[in-house]
Amino acid sequence: MSGPLRVGVVGAGWGAGLHLEGFRRTGRVRLAVLTSRTQERAGQLAARFGVEEVVDSLDELIEKVDVVSVATPPDAHHDAVLRAAAAGRHVLCDKPVAVRADQAREMLEAAEKAGVVHATGFVWRYDPAFAAMARAVAAGAIGRPLHVRVASVMGLPPLPYNWMYRREDGGGALMQHGSHVLDRIRVLLGEELTLVRGELHHDLREAEDGPRFHHVLEVFDWARRNPAPVGSAKGLPVTADTGYELSGTTASGVRVSVYEAWHASSRVEESFAVHGTEGSLEWSGADGPVLLRPGRDPEAVDVPGGGSSSGAGAAREHGLMLWHRFADSFVTAVRTRGGHPAASGPEPEGTAAGPLPTLDDGLQVMRIVEAVHASHRSRHEEHV
Repeated sequence: MSGPLRVGVVGAGWGAGLHLEGFRRTGRVRLAVLTSRTQERAGQLAARFGVEEVVDSLDELIEKVDVVSVATPPDAHHDAVLRAAAAGRHVLCDKPVAVRADQAREMLEAAEKAGVVHATGFVWRYDPAFAAMARAVAAGAIGRPLHVRVASVMGLPPLPYNWMYRREDGGGALMQHGSHVLDRIRVLLGEELTLVRGELHHDLREAEDGPRFHHVLEVFDWARRNPAPVGSAKGLPVTADTGYELSGTTASGVRVSVYEAWHASSRVEESFAVHGTEGSLEWSGADGPVLLRPGRDPEAVDVPGGGSSSGAGAAREHGLMLWHRFADSFVTAVRTRGGHPAASGPEPEGTAAGPLPTLDDGLQVMRIVEAVHASHRSRHEEHV
């Protein structure tokens, strides 16, 4: 542990590029190994990021590294994390952490038993504007929180058939972007949802059996070059939701409401608001949070560290900045656990909301997701 951490990344798609760039920007690790089922893509990605070696298997990667960073689609997370933890490797796993909550629980238990540092990719905790909003709530700027409201309309065209359209593979709006939203609500309020009622939207029932892509941005580019009205494609069945509505309450009685749509006709910037007994905080897009209180002019909240995006559709550079800060926090946690705090880099001041997100955070979000699915089936409120 006296030298740079050796990092191995599992996967060669869009997520793997985010992991690699985040770690590279820390300047505190060796990008040692990459593995993927698609070796040609792995070779290209390794060359782009200066990864030292491409190997054929996960077991071979685990043997050569200190940290395993899992950047595959969600259905492969469970096995990779269990094997990494069993070998005593620190592990960073993208979100959603698993396809089911019982898998997430097994992953957490394995990592805790092994005594390794573990993290889940809820990078929006590191958005400077969201962190400023969370600090304002904690400082009592709006009094006691009463209601959190989030809305996101992405305006995506229908995509060619891919894993994001398969519920069994961890796809769907609630699992993908919704898991980020749920984690931010948990951080903002500092407590868990205990009851939820939800409805999943299936605006798209079939998707075109088009080209196969390994990079999500290539999927979006293809869809924009081949526009089609929602519902016009005939091909393979879409089993995942393409939007959802949910309402819920926390143990202290704070109400939560969330709406998201992937394939509505136009994009609307994501909005995030929290209303309290003495005022409200509202945040949408690049403008940063605004504090609203009775009898006063709207007041912009100071955002140390600069930069803001409310979530969906964020500029690529903003997203990479979040991954850099997330990776830096993870490396610091590993180095500190290993008894080398002097090797820890400085945290950018005022740019994190809450601690390093862990596999436990991934599990808590999966419990909410499963309660929403149960509510969709039962048409009743469900306990989380």
